Amino acid sequence: MGSSQSSTNQEEGIRTENGGALSTGEKAAVAAGAVAGLAAVAWGVAELVSGATSTSGEQRKTMKAPGKDERIYRDDFERDPASHFRSLRNK
Repeated sequence: MGSSQSSTNQEEGIRTENGGALSTGEKAAVAAGAVAGLAAVAWGVAELVSGATSTSGEQRKTMKAPGKDERIYRDDFERDPASHFRSLRNK
């Protein structure tokens, strides 16, 4: 084979243009690229999953629940505030 033909490095199974082995730095770069690619895929999947729980493409706003030390959805409270206070008296 000539120097312009590609060959396979039998030890690593990676094709190189000059037929030589990859240097340590090149191996590290390949590994870093693979890790970055996997991280990007994981981030994309997480965004899809978290987006499935939001309403109409945007996240619901929360507020501190009056009379409690927790957070509630603002739109639920604004829709019927009396039911929130009624539930406080029933406890």
